[in-house]
Amino acid sequence: MIKDNEATDEGVSALQRFQDGYTTRDVSRLDEFMALFVPGLEAELIGIGASVRKGSEWFQGLDEIKDIIKSDWQYWGDVRIDVENARITMHGDVAWLSTSGELVQTSHHDEALGFYLKQMKDLLESERLDLDGRLMEAPHFGMRRLRERHLGEGHCWGFVFTAVLVKNENKWQFHTVHWAMPVD
Repeated sequence: MIKDNEATDEGVSALQRFQDGYTTRDVSRLDEFMALFVPGLEAELIGIGASVRKGSEWFQGLDEIKDIIKSDWQYWGDVRIDVENARITMHGDVAWLSTSGELVQTSHHDEALGFYLKQMKDLLESERLDLDGRLMEAPHFGMRRLRERHLGEGHCWGFVFTAVLVKNENKWQFHTVHWAMPVD
């Protein structure tokens, strides 16, 4: 792990605990996992499809973040964050990190089709987008899911993972998490 300055064991282990949650995907332990995030509405998770605050895949507050993580654990593939090669910089009670990873498609994709159709419906009914935006986003979302399905189990996508952590009551918690995938 690259450390730009002296990092506490607790600060360095936050990323590993995040990875451990995505490895085990135990929904019964989701509340425990959410303790990795700062409390209240302050926390943000910005997904791979986000482009506008409060838009699709831009989640704010623990309730929204918990919902998307639950769906990740149920439907997304195997997430492998490169914890070992993460670059972590700390300054006082704030830390930021960057690393890469991969998402390996699993059989969960077929189970997720109903969930994806609901997401498309939500896009079509969203008041966050104008009519043109809705008509473009919903089919684009559907085509991406169809492409993923046809690529099949075992297909691997690379991603970039960045985050900001803050020290809160002597423990490091995620304030902002951002997943990004290259445009294909």
